[in-house]
Amino acid sequence: MIIKKVEIERKTKFKIYNKHGIKFNEVEQALNSKNKFVKKTKDEKYVAFTKTSRHLTIVFSITKGIATIIAAYPSSRWQIDLLKRRTQK
Repeated sequence: MIIKKVEIERKTKFKIYNKHGIKFNEVEQALNSKNKFVKKTKDEKYVAFTKTSRHLTIVFSITKGIATIIAAYPSSRWQIDLLKRRTQK
């Protein structure tokens, strides 16, 4: 999957910052990072488990290379463990 651009609605950007302290540029950096595991959900969305400066879980949809952020939050222990298992070589 190639992500050319990352977009976010104003209310989503506000929520992830106020609730979780996550800035939009942190989400962009995480989605463009090589250290991520992306899984498709059953309702045509994706969830990315990432690690840049901290572990994040990002829910998004993608159309024509444009990822639209739905939610982002700090990863739980099982999500961190999943990322570690999936990215080990």
